[in-house]
Amino acid sequence: MPPSARSGQGASSLAPRGAPGRVAAVHAQTRRGLMVAIGFVIAAVVAALAGVGSGWWVPLHLFVVGGLLSAISATTQMLAVTWATAPAPRPLVAGIQRWALAAGAIALVVGHQQDQTWLFTTGAVTVVLAVLALAPILIRIRNHAVTDRFSPALEAYAAAIVAGALGMSIGIVLGAGRASDRVLELRQVHLVLNVFGLIGLIAAATLPYFAATQVRAKMSPRATPVAMRATFAGLALAVAVAATGRFLDHTGVFGAGLILYAVGLVAIAAMLPVYGRGRLRWAGPRALQLLSGLAWWAAMALTLGVAAIRGTDDRPILQALVIGGYAQILVASLAYLGPVLRGGGHKRLTSGFALTRSWVSLAAGNAAALAAVLDQRGVLAGVLVLWILDVTVRAVRLLVGTDGTDPDGPGPDTAGPDTAGPDTAG
Repeated sequence: MPPSARSGQGASSLAPRGAPGRVAAVHAQTRRGLMVAIGFVIAAVVAALAGVGSGWWVPLHLFVVGGLLSAISATTQMLAVTWATAPAPRPLVAGIQRWALAAGAIALVVGHQQDQTWLFTTGAVTVVLAVLALAPILIRIRNHAVTDRFSPALEAYAAAIVAGALGMSIGIVLGAGRASDRVLELRQVHLVLNVFGLIGLIAAATLPYFAATQVRAKMSPRATPVAMRATFAGLALAVAVAATGRFLDHTGVFGAGLILYAVGLVAIAAMLPVYGRGRLRWAGPRALQLLSGLAWWAAMALTLGVAAIRGTDDRPILQALVIGGYAQILVASLAYLGPVLRGGGHKRLTSGFALTRSWVSLAAGNAAALAAVLDQRGVLAGVLVLWILDVTVRAVRLLVGTDGTDPDGPGPDTAGPDTAGPDTAG
């Protein structure tokens, strides 16, 4: 293939722009994956409010394993297809991977709660295999790409999958009660590799692209392939340092790794486009919530590193990181992707974007993170209820078409330069 076609400069004239119908196909797969993710997020909130289990193990794993991983699995495939201009994964392959992940997440949570080691182990192994199955799907997308602008992110995804597979394997050892006298150290390594490695690396690698797509702008000129690869490698190194520090029970090394990780997130923030007033006014709370999530994520990673060095309680910090960081990024992403994936033409797209501009969600997400870090459990519960109600009502209105548009309106294909198409990746 000519170099100009691979670089995206003139790719439209020198190479076919992916398989016919690829966008509609991958959108259909993504809709199913995100519905699964939303179901797990709601279950996590209900479990947290009902006090299911001891501590916050059940809601955390419902949210992270079921919700975040399902959302990540669906959206990484969609973004790779649209931005790399590649054919969509086969429906059967995508469906098996999606439902294996969901079934595994349910089995491991139920097995843990019922003290059924065999069920927990079966579910956890299924989740590991489902996550590993994402790698060949993404590799195939990369190999069939017309443009290579998304390659740095796909490479970071591969590193994240390796970290996640290792971290989840450690979780299986812990859940099966075979960690002997290294339970505490291995539990912390498991957390670092999954929260900061698997989920963190994928989110960080996507942000330079998705932050531009959120406001329908070009990527920042600072987000060069060299800069992105260097930053993603630095984040992966920080995860390895932090995990090693936890395994060796060396708080100084662990803290240094998380501080380096926070510096990497600041570098990610520097690669984001500078939003003009008009674009920021159009995206409104969606863009602000995405940026707020990144800010909470970086701040809590830094705070967690400092807390480790000082030996202070890190539970409120971890809760604030998950709620203020990852949950806000997830909600902001779904607020953009929901109208795009619903389809139905530009009228429905415009009304959908207006519906998902929620200042309530932005305020509730940040208030919940603040309540978590201050360990105000009553306030946290109340704000989480408000947040989930707002998101649920808007999601239902979006799905059933009560935003002033016909739910059976024209045309399912809304992808293009103004949505999640490759031209928005600059």
